[in-house]
Amino acid sequence: MSEAGVPRVGVLDVVAFACEIAMLVLLAVAGWSLANSTVVQVVLATLLPVAAAVLWGVTMAPKSSRRLHNPARLFAQTALFAVTGVLVAVAGHPWWGLVFAVVATATFAARSRTPE
Repeated sequence: MSEAGVPRVGVLDVVAFACEIAMLVLLAVAGWSLANSTVVQVVLATLLPVAAAVLWGVTMAPKSSRRLHNPARLFAQTALFAVTGVLVAVAGHPWWGLVFAVVATATFAARSRTPE
């Protein structure tokens, strides 16, 4: 906490937030790319990021009353990043999926080692 009681935001916090946003965008891209029908594309491109956001908000958000404690939270985050990476790879973007999964997992693993 800073002097005024406002939490400090470090580089890892910024990268972690960028990873969270990237996950939602990549899930929308994967959802769109996985289907041939426009209706199914729209449904998947909407439902995949919404499902991830709800899961994240309930079990991993800092102010959630049901927030998981580490190491369970890190395991859940890693699983979500891995699923996102696989979906993105299957959708035709293997390097984006791999890079995302590795960077996001490394960022959150490093962040889990710092005090909250």
